[in-house]
Amino acid sequence: MITLSGKTAHAADPQDGVSPMRVVAELMPALDDLSNDGPLEDDFQLVTVTHALLGEPTFGVAPGEARIYATLRTTRDDCLDNLEATARILATSMAEKHGLRVAFGVHDKFAASINDAEAYAVAVAAMNAIGVKNDDVGVPMRASEDFGVFGWEAKAAMLCLGPGENHAALHNPDFDFPDDLIPIGCAIFERIARDLLGTA
Repeated sequence: MITLSGKTAHAADPQDGVSPMRVVAELMPALDDLSNDGPLEDDFQLVTVTHALLGEPTFGVAPGEARIYATLRTTRDDCLDNLEATARILATSMAEKHGLRVAFGVHDKFAASINDAEAYAVAVAAMNAIGVKNDDVGVPMRASEDFGVFGWEAKAAMLCLGPGENHAALHNPDFDFPDDLIPIGCAIFERIARDLLGTA
């Protein structure tokens, strides 16, 4: 989150304040331009502006503060650090140019989820053993999860249960989690546990 702080003023005399309006208008597309919206390779980076708030919902006061929410995505943790640093420099430069203070907040910083080859093989073997259709279509994927931290200390692999191509995607207003997937997921993890423990 980027917070831009200036000074409010009467809407009749906006010159008496320091409005973040122009910075918001310039910064949002500039953040979007940091994206390299190509294949998910090492140089992939994506910045998505998800929310913006300027001033208060009033007609009488020129705004003195704004907030921009943006999600940053890369394929590796070190690349994410570099992208974040670039975004901070960009916002700081624009804010200073217009006499604004700038502050940053970080929420839900997810580690990259990178499948370990051995863990991946265990998951595939378990799905094949119980007849769950599986493939690697759509892998790697852009979506982020907090799952990646498991890979720091253990051999980990993430799998996604798909409701089908014609099902509304996550965060779509029509999305409804299909409960029929729950026993399938349970069966997969039970088989993985049995395979690892040698009790299958």
